[in-house]
Amino acid sequence: MANAAAGWYPIDDGRLRYWDGDAWTEHFHEDPSKSVGPIRQAGVAAVGRLIDTSAVHDPEAIWRSTGRPLTGIGAGRYRLTRHYLFFEKGALRTDSQQVPISAVVDVDVRQSVSQKARGVFTVVVHVQRSRGIEIVTMDDIPDGREAQRLINDTAHQARLSIQQHANTHRYENTHLVGHVGQVPGAQFPSVPPALPTGSPQQAIEAEPDPIEQLRRLGELRDAGIVTEEEFAAKKAEVLRRF
Repeated sequence: MANAAAGWYPIDDGRLRYWDGDAWTEHFHEDPSKSVGPIRQAGVAAVGRLIDTSAVHDPEAIWRSTGRPLTGIGAGRYRLTRHYLFFEKGALRTDSQQVPISAVVDVDVRQSVSQKARGVFTVVVHVQRSRGIEIVTMDDIPDGREAQRLINDTAHQARLSIQQHANTHRYENTHLVGHVGQVPGAQFPSVPPALPTGSPQQAIEAEPDPIEQLRRLGELRDAGIVTEEEFAAKKAEVLRRF
């Protein structure tokens, strides 16, 4: 109300209270419908203008709406993004909260007789919390059916994205553990293959493939098991058989 001009404004109990431009006074109209109907209407309009001016315009919003209560007082403001659903209620004191859209498990639409005459709806949002299901309402909004569809679709997509990310993470962890047990891109020293048991002569003669024999012979030399002279002699013998 800091920017509001002096005048009569509606309060939560339905009466009008006088705002002197800086603070509330103790002057009330007990029955505004009989004595100050036009003034009350002007006050409602003024509050509405203040609400519109303070509305948050989020470029990422998928959907937004403002409630149209019967009294014109305390209209709620609601906004949906890909990640959160925002609730703001109250004209003079704003209560706001946000819920992760992935926590929304169901959305219902209700319409009383009075709301039907005014073309507005109450949207009931079921939010999964650690302590159970919490119910949050969006009251007197004109596009209830569209809100229900958009919130349900966005919540479904958010949960699907989280599940896909979890599956990918699980697959990558399993794949890495099963193959190298390390993270991608890391450099680790290679482990040399196990050397054959027994004497160098037995190890080489047990190999039927000459190419494999030469490879193993080089490993034995590199490991210091055979000398350079033994390596050269055995290499010549293998090549003769080849």
